[in-house]
This record gives sequence, structure tokens and C-alpha cells, in this order.
Amino acid sequence: MEPIERIEVDYLLLADRAEMVNGKLYAMGAAWDRVGVADFTKPIPLSIATAVLVPWSATNRQHQLILTIRDADGVAADFRVEWNFAAGRPAFLNGETQRMMLAIPDASVVLPHPGNFVLAAAVDGEELKAVRFSAQPAQPPPGPPPPGVPPR
Repeated sequence: MEPIERIEVDYLLLADRAEMVNGKLYAMGAAWDRVGVADFTKPIPLSIATAVLVPWSATNRQHQLILTIRDADGVAADFRVEWNFAAGRPAFLNGETQRMMLAIPDASVVLPHPGNFVLAAAVDGEELKAVRFSAQPAQPPPGPPPPGVPPR
């Protein structure tokens, strides 16, 4: 991995399910940008996966990642995740950039209304990555065809 000068958010994904196992990201239904919401007064389940690239010069000290969700007008949803982390300096890396990964498999959020939203990632107080998504009323699953109409 090429050295970088400052901390970066490598990726930020919304998913149906995301987990980190032995340093690997496992995700299903990842990178979506639209979600159907049956009831805007109830929480919707989601997963989040993110990775932060830490340059050698920023290792061996504490950092904080904060994930928030806000609507298109900047009004915050009731969602906040804080992750304190520090990348060490293993001898075998010899000055390389390190990737710190986080998956939140069982998050939930109440999206108060239909419309556009932003999932934002800030590190040490600076917003470094934002992912836009929209929430719309869920369409009911198709029912059986009316009498006399053959099924498809």
C-alpha cells in the first residue's frame, strides 16, 4: 500500500449485512443507495462497513471515528457511532500505511421521513467521507393476481 500523508476514509458502505472476520470484510447487499421503509416511526435495520487509512506518521496515537446520519437539510437523525482506535507500529510494516476496518452488523436508525439522507464519517473532528442514500415508502409485496388473471 502506498504511503499517504494524512488519515483518509478508504470506504464507507451501507449494507444489508456486514461483518469483519479475521481482518476480512464479509458483506451481503452492500453499497445500496435506496431503501424502502414500511413505517417511518420505526427503526430500520442496516449494517455499515468502513475502513480508515492511517499513515505511519499518525500511528501510535488515539483517533476517533464518528458516524452520523443526517437528512438533505442537515438535520441529524438519531444515529451516532463513535469508535476510538490506534494503529500501532509493527516492525514488519516499516513505515507503511495501515488500514483499520470496522463493521457494524446490527445497527438501526429511525429515518423520520421519506427523502435523501447522508451517512457521514468524520475522523478526529473532520468529515472525510459521505455516502448519500434515499428512503422511500416501501412498496407492498405483490399479492396474488385478481380472479381470472393467470399468474406470471
